[in-house]
Amino acid sequence: MLLEVKDIIKSFYGVTALDNINLSFEGGIVHALVGENGAGKSTLIKIIGGVYHADSGAILIDGMPVKIHSPFDALKKGISIVHQEYNLVQNMTVLENVMLGKEITGRFGKIDKVAASDYLQKIASKDNIKVDLGKYAGDLSSAEAKVVEILRACCNDMRLLILDEPTAALDDEDIASLFSLIRSLKIRGIGIIYISHRLDEVFQICDRVSVLKDGKHIGTWNTGDIDRDFLIKAMVGREIKDIFPHKASGNNYQNSVILSVRNLSDSSHFDNISFELKRGEILGIGGMSGHGQRELIRALFGAIRVTKGTIAINGEKVAIKHPAQAVKHGIAFLSDDRRNEGLAEQQSVARNIAYPSLKMHSRHGIIKSKAQHALIDDLIMQLNIKLSSQQEIVQNLSGGNQQRVVLAKWLPLKPCIMLFHEPTLGIDIGAKVEIYKILRNLVEQGISIIMVTSDMLELLNMSDRILVFYEGHIMAEYPGSVASEELIMAAASGKPFDIGDKE
Repeated sequence: MLLEVKDIIKSFYGVTALDNINLSFEGGIVHALVGENGAGKSTLIKIIGGVYHADSGAILIDGMPVKIHSPFDALKKGISIVHQEYNLVQNMTVLENVMLGKEITGRFGKIDKVAASDYLQKIASKDNIKVDLGKYAGDLSSAEAKVVEILRACCNDMRLLILDEPTAALDDEDIASLFSLIRSLKIRGIGIIYISHRLDEVFQICDRVSVLKDGKHIGTWNTGDIDRDFLIKAMVGREIKDIFPHKASGNNYQNSVILSVRNLSDSSHFDNISFELKRGEILGIGGMSGHGQRELIRALFGAIRVTKGTIAINGEKVAIKHPAQAVKHGIAFLSDDRRNEGLAEQQSVARNIAYPSLKMHSRHGIIKSKAQHALIDDLIMQLNIKLSSQQEIVQNLSGGNQQRVVLAKWLPLKPCIMLFHEPTLGIDIGAKVEIYKILRNLVEQGISIIMVTSDMLELLNMSDRILVFYEGHIMAEYPGSVASEELIMAAASGKPFDIGDKE
């Protein structure tokens, strides 16, 4: 056995984070670690990585007890962690980042970049890693940065690699490349701990999965022996049918069209797009990533320029050339990148929520703080945002609570249309349940939602109607009541079935 944790207990200020955890990880095995936020995953990997020390218990490598005193000590023992957030020096090259702290020097102590380059090329060739060593880290894509982090780990005589949400911000093509690299590492006998909220990925790339809940080890299974429903029930204590709120059989607004899009095109991402959005419905948009869905909803919000076509709200044509115009017309947008596009992470929850509606609570430039604080308190309670106070820094919140903060900042403006891009990306299954309830409550109030999502279960269970994109066009439209994974995937590959053919 490569690494074992035995009877691990860890508490913080009297609260038990890990309660008698026993787990083992083998070389050449991709082992998923899943659970809701607060389940203990991060605490466990920080103990393995030398960031925290367990209160009691033991860590064994190759059957022998070891002490891991620090992250540097973990590296010396062959344990590397690639965190969700990148840890690269932006103004240094790939070569300089990877070799930082272990530079190869020549005469008079001068750094030998040629020797370093040759060394890295040999390391990279083992796993067919392709990377431009001269490229600056600040110019790397998300996928390239992830590969560089793994390359750096490979230079430390790595035996165990811990990947924390490795596919965050990656598209389908990048994920496929990353999985190819993971399989190569696996073949070389490297053990991999894979932490992800994306359960489809767990079944695609992982051999084994362990569930943590409330600091306890619920169980470990071979992924081939279980299914998604089983795993979700183990994680949250409820079955998948209980994850999604019940769809209303109809609403008072179902025959009222709030948004009409006709022949909308941009320069290169989507062409001749026409559809209607009814009041009080969720219109789901699916398809493979990179086929124009992302650009479409940004165009509807005025963040991407359109070259032709019309947009009408409540029967009146509107010009939306800037997000401020979209907001004026009652459109709100929740990005898939909430950290960079939805939140000011270093600011308080109160400031994040208050910013879009400052004019509502000010007179002659003076903010009416009492009314503002009351509104924020009401929104925090309404959306069940878990925090210590209004002044808590957003960065310190879980992904699910951050997404609720993004929602909260829009609601005072009373939008009639809300655009969601990957509404539950990076959110644990328990928080997803809460977000789904909020979305369903919004449409019951008459708000209309366009939801672009790559989560098939989310698309099928939350959408009243579904549009499927392929190469910048709407390839198919299905009522939510008859849509299936087979229908969606066929349309997403450019060969839609007629509904009648599948009955």
